[in-house]
Amino acid sequence: MAESPPETTSRPGSKRLIWLAAGLAGAALIGGFLLVLLGGGQRLSGERVEVALPPPPPGAAPDPALLEDSPDGKLPMVAADGRQPWQVYAGRFNAADRRPRLAIVISGLGLDAANTQAAITRLPPAVTLAFSPYAHDLAVWIAAARQAGHEVLLGLPMEPTDYPRQDPGPETLLATLEPAQNLTRLHWVMGRGTTYVGLIGIMGDRFESERGAIAPVFDELKKRGLMFVDNHAAGDVAAEVAHGIGLPWAMTDRRLDGEATGDAIDRSLGELESVATQGGAGLGLGALYPVTLDRVIAWAPTLERKSIALAPASAVAGQQATPQRLPP
Repeated sequence: MAESPPETTSRPGSKRLIWLAAGLAGAALIGGFLLVLLGGGQRLSGERVEVALPPPPPGAAPDPALLEDSPDGKLPMVAADGRQPWQVYAGRFNAADRRPRLAIVISGLGLDAANTQAAITRLPPAVTLAFSPYAHDLAVWIAAARQAGHEVLLGLPMEPTDYPRQDPGPETLLATLEPAQNLTRLHWVMGRGTTYVGLIGIMGDRFESERGAIAPVFDELKKRGLMFVDNHAAGDVAAEVAHGIGLPWAMTDRRLDGEATGDAIDRSLGELESVATQGGAGLGLGALYPVTLDRVIAWAPTLERKSIALAPASAVAGQQATPQRLPP
């Protein structure tokens, strides 16, 4: 007959120790889950992700003096002392650096959790990250990007030529709407996040070709201390309007991954080097493709020996060759 286990007498505090051990084990399990969620596990495209972040470093949190309360959320504004969001939230860059400047913008972040996390953690901090206004947990993603040193842009959906067959998404700015209606949609987009330096177009070739449509939008960006990155090359009305009002503006010199292969992306990066060397500054725009991230990561360290400075988009604003002037 098997012996019964001896009865144990609880020592003072032993139950507390058991509960403490259980709590620590639970915390470890949750921490492991978060680690898999952020770095290693398989995640579905567009999956909602909750990310627990440490307190932001100095300068990464929104500055209340640069925010205006509105029905659409907190909108950027110029501070009473004249400080502008596009300068306050700009990525680090030595303005005294006389080397040609080359900016890389990766767009579409926030819709695919795994690739967004990869872009934030793997790309060099000088690469600018552009987030979709339709992303879940946008404030969390932007905070993570800024903690990693990236400058942030917010995507602005605008009407393409073949709209609505090609549809950038809800609240798209349309050339057929009244300016006040487009400004309402613009405010919705701007209220989706904070601490970004400006907006970058999503599609928009039709909208940007209409002076009466784009001018009020650019006036509003200028008034609020933001910059604009044109997702098209120079030659449209938007370029002339931006320069005419002194809006901080940069244009896309090359699409990195119109053909999303390693060889094609490498060629585009090489062409961008020539653009920057010859004109003093250049900007390349890429999508959130794994192959694009891989090629940019491999290419970035080669710039030092080529005497080219990898720069955030804000450091290229106003530095590119003046676009061709269009007739009125």
